[in-house]
Order: sequence, then structure tokens, then C-alpha cells
Amino acid sequence: MASKKILISLLLIASSSFAIAKEFNFKVLLNDKDIGHHRFSVEDQTVNSDAAFDVKLWIIPAYKYRHKATETNLNGCLTSLHSETQDGADNFALKTIEATPNFKILVNQKEITHPSCMQTFRYWDINFTQQKTAINPQDGKLFTLNFTHDGTEPINSLGKSIRANKYTLKALGDQDEKFHIELWYHPETQAWLQLKSYVKDDNVLTYILQ
Repeated sequence: MASKKILISLLLIASSSFAIAKEFNFKVLLNDKDIGHHRFSVEDQTVNSDAAFDVKLWIIPAYKYRHKATETNLNGCLTSLHSETQDGADNFALKTIEATPNFKILVNQKEITHPSCMQTFRYWDINFTQQKTAINPQDGKLFTLNFTHDGTEPINSLGKSIRANKYTLKALGDQDEKFHIELWYHPETQAWLQLKSYVKDDNVLTYILQ
């Protein structure tokens, strides 16, 4: 059974330069069981996202996750990040204090300072696979990213079989692996198609594009 700390990361969010709005609406599965959604709206320099997961043990609520975030970007650098999150019994409120000369945020009234020109987990952007670090938009922690390109493999997306480019991400925090995530992108358009995260107690979290 999933514990209250397994569902994060989330998967969660940053900004990229897009001239037109792009919408990503994912159904979220935990071990093949539908537990909710995670939606992203990417428009020009602004990204909005919201996630809602509900895990039940039979009919008894066992875990609740809610996350909303808004980010802005300028010249490839994060300039503003605001989020509110309920992760089981834990709550997080994050807001930006300043973007330069350092990127300073306030998380539950605690100030955290990162170097300037940061980014978060920009899953929807194929250039994310070249990124070296990322801020978790839930709690503001910084992670080191290691990507490998695993070639191509067939997946089903929006009712079609696509031989997608697959990448594996290992995100490290305090020298320990925190996230093990797989990502699939369209071989021609480079559009983000699917995500799979291996979480606590051998559970698997999967994002299916709707």
C-alpha cells in the first residue's frame, strides 16, 4: 500500500518559452489504479499546474495529495515560483522572495537560497533531458539530475501505438537517489507523451496523456 510520501515530485513544474498555449492533461495511475490527475498549462513564459490524487484502501481514504503551482521564466531562468501543496498530513506553502543575484524562496516561512538561473522539473520540454539540476516546486529542495537515453520503445498514447524516445532520470538529493523516473517523447514532434515514477514500497506511478 502506498504511504503518504510516495507521490511526489513531482512531478512538478517549471517554465519554458512557448509562443502558444500548450495543455497537458494526464490521468494518474498508482499500480494501474486510477487515483486522479495532473494538468499543465504552458503559455509563453508562464506555467500553471494542478494535481489531485486520492488513494483508498478499499473504501477508506488512505492518502490525499493536492498541488497547485505557478511559475514564470525569462531567458531560460526561473524568475518566480509559487505553490501550495497538501501531501497527506503535511502542508507546504512556497513563494519567491527574489530571483537575482540568488534565487530565494520562502517555504513554510523558512528561507531557502539557491544559485540564480534555476529551473524545476520541466517534463514537457525535451530540453529538460539536458538539465543538470532542478528545484522541487513542492518543498523548494534542489536536486542533481542524471539522464540516460534508453533508445526507442513502443507505447500507446492517445489511442495510437508510437515508437517513442525513452529517457531515464535519476534525481539525487544529499547524494542519495530520491526519484527514479522514466519519460517518453514523440520521435518527430518531441512532445511529452508519458511518465512513470518508481516510488516507495515498489509502487509505480504512471501518467497517461488524455
